[in-house]
Amino acid sequence: MTVYVAELNGRAVAAFNAENKIQAEDRATSRPFRTDLTVLENEGRQLWNGTDEIFIRKAFPAEEAQFDASRARAIKDKQIDENDDWLMFLVPVTDPTDDPDLYDAPGG
Repeated sequence: MTVYVAELNGRAVAAFNAENKIQAEDRATSRPFRTDLTVLENEGRQLWNGTDEIFIRKAFPAEEAQFDASRARAIKDKQIDENDDWLMFLVPVTDPTDDPDLYDAPGG
């Protein structure tokens, strides 16, 4: 599989694997992917405003290496199986809809 990157306004925000560019573009137009982009935030602002173009391109070598390392950790930690798709954000994101998990808090 090839690693692709979604860019918003010239900024690489997410990397994911796909068989080809058509599959990558289909993923970028999927409702779950677009929902993530409109709900998740970086520095207090949503990643995508819902109207700007989402540009899909092949990952640069450094982005691909970062993606591969993240995917390998997810497989090792049994978050995904070896044949599963993986999505990694290239910018720090927060989900304002998530309730804090008390077990993740210090002392939890």
